[in-house]
Amino acid sequence: MHIAGLAIVLAVGLSGCYYDNEEELYQYYYEENACDTIAVSFSEDIFPIIQGNCATTGCHVAGGSAPGIFSNYAGVMDKVNNGSFENRVLVQRDMPPNGSLTDCQINLIQAWLNAGSPDN
Repeated sequence: MHIAGLAIVLAVGLSGCYYDNEEELYQYYYEENACDTIAVSFSEDIFPIIQGNCATTGCHVAGGSAPGIFSNYAGVMDKVNNGSFENRVLVQRDMPPNGSLTDCQINLIQAWLNAGSPDN
């Protein structure tokens, strides 16, 4: 009886021990969710981030409490040109106030700024 119990414990214990490479296990996840910062576009990459996190009710919109209206490229560029956009979003990281930007979003914004903040 003790041998059967030992065999069961051993079988369960050994079946739980294995080695897998994380990159191999999640290869398709990483490929589908890769953060492509090669050709960052204001209209496709940056503006959606701004609309979802900055140009929200009560913030960087007409009548909002935050300085600047981020409803278009020109409004965003006012803050980019004076340095406050980069300072608050990338350096201090206190914007947006809820800190909800992902690493990919931060990388996209940095790549866009590094490219000269084109209106593309």
